Amino acid sequence: MVKISSIMKTAEATVVDWVRDLLAAVPNVEFDSVEYERPIDGVRRVDALINIICSGEPYSLVIEAKRDGAPRFVRSAVYQLESFVARIRESDNAHAAQRFIPMLVCPYLSPESRAICTDHDVAYLDFFGNSRLAFDGVFIERSVPGRPTPEARALRSIFGPKAAAILRVLLRDPGRPWRVADLAGQAKASFGHVSKVRKALLDREWLEIRNDGAVLVRPDALLREWRENYRRPAGQSNTGYTHLHGRPLAERLLGTLNAYSQRPRAIYSLHSAAQWLAPFSRGSTAMFYADEPGSEVLKEALELTSAGRGANVVVHIPKDENLFDDASEPGPNVFCTNPIVTYLDLWNGGDRDREAAEHLAGELFPWLN
Repeated sequence: MVKISSIMKTAEATVVDWVRDLLAAVPNVEFDSVEYERPIDGVRRVDALINIICSGEPYSLVIEAKRDGAPRFVRSAVYQLESFVARIRESDNAHAAQRFIPMLVCPYLSPESRAICTDHDVAYLDFFGNSRLAFDGVFIERSVPGRPTPEARALRSIFGPKAAAILRVLLRDPGRPWRVADLAGQAKASFGHVSKVRKALLDREWLEIRNDGAVLVRPDALLREWRENYRRPAGQSNTGYTHLHGRPLAERLLGTLNAYSQRPRAIYSLHSAAQWLAPFSRGSTAMFYADEPGSEVLKEALELTSAGRGANVVVHIPKDENLFDDASEPGPNVFCTNPIVTYLDLWNGGDRDREAAEHLAGELFPWLN
């Protein structure tokens, strides 16, 4: 076990100093002593036992420090702390009147990790400023918005273009078990990248490994986190004007739109896609994703002309061509962005866009409650 002294140092304080600072504002609390690496049995040790006096009564904070605060590791640490406290209470030198309070300390604890601690009545503290400590007359709870830079960077990597293709496959059929090879084939991803994404989802307890494969058990949590960290596909947007509207525009595009690699690719996106997938409100601007040849096909089919003002067509040429690989076909020769992509694009738009996203989710994602 890697101990506090080797991994949990900060520039100014040790874990004990952080706990001391947390309690500094609480009246009637005095520090008594600290025992580092307190033996629990012949094999295990607790990182620290901080003995305090509160209103004349003895208490001990049983501290366990972990490098990784992801939910999967936090759940394991919580069970470990519960076992430690039970062992200490049973030991010969435990004071009968003394109260033992399990406490987890990590560099960062996500809201999901904090909820696990709270559910098990385990106090927590992270170096980002989140904390909770409740016993008798003492109650401290602090939540800091945002995430530390390494955590934010890790989330962006989970939702990057290569990983996104894997996530869309998982969200297409939540509850289906997937072997690595099958998932890699469906997402057109390498085995290594699939394994990396699986591990990230496992650590956050969004995925479970079962006998018949990996199963996405928290599609709602995954999609909520994704929409908060989503960035619309990078690329180039071109605008233009067409005299076609409504049904004449849709009829002109029948047989022209395409998602397959052997032909120019062009598909509906945003409101134009949502109108086919889950009609809500018709937008005045036609929106598309296309590759370079596909954009030329659209320009010819819609008789696009340049428009400094009054443009009613937007064609975005994304760098990530995986967006075409799992496009939806809600009608014959009608191709739209994948429902997940449509939802994410709309959610990250304006108020009307978000309303359309919520409507689409209500129609297509019953698990997003």
